[in-house]
Amino acid sequence: LVLAGSIPSRMPQSIYRDIMSRLQSKRIKIAVDATKDLLMNVLAYHPFVIKPNNHELSEIFDIMIDSKEKAVVYAKELQKKGAQNVIVSMAGEGAVFVGSDGSVFTSEAPHGVVKNSVGAGDSMVAGFVYGYLKSNDYKQAFIYGVCTGSASAFSDNLATMHEVDSLVSGIEVVQVV
Repeated sequence: LVLAGSIPSRMPQSIYRDIMSRLQSKRIKIAVDATKDLLMNVLAYHPFVIKPNNHELSEIFDIMIDSKEKAVVYAKELQKKGAQNVIVSMAGEGAVFVGSDGSVFTSEAPHGVVKNSVGAGDSMVAGFVYGYLKSNDYKQAFIYGVCTGSASAFSDNLATMHEVDSLVSGIEVVQVV
């Protein structure tokens, strides 16, 4: 299940947490891509993956996240609060992944011309979920996440599988740990 985006103002800020609470016994893997309170409220239910961007991470911890090294440090803090896996997107600077198995990966952003970044974060989450379900491997999931988010940013609409696959072979992912 993917819980993503903002919610209408008339809905309670606890809605994502309430959904996760009800599904807790179902053993469903849940991905969350939301801002400060919506995201922080779900950590006690150990979401499978969360995807803040570096600006959202900066807001959560009230510190400027301006490097991959800092993003890794604070992604690990989110793990201490309950997240299993954390992807931090950093737009043109790439992304970092901190896994529940202790793995840490970084990636530069693929080369391309940004046409429309709307939906790129959601696409990154979708690509990560696809890659994980396909391979059961965090590195492959991260590669698909980065490439799907980037391919969507390089497209006038959401990316096609062909556009994603064209980036996969050219991406370099570095294992930090």
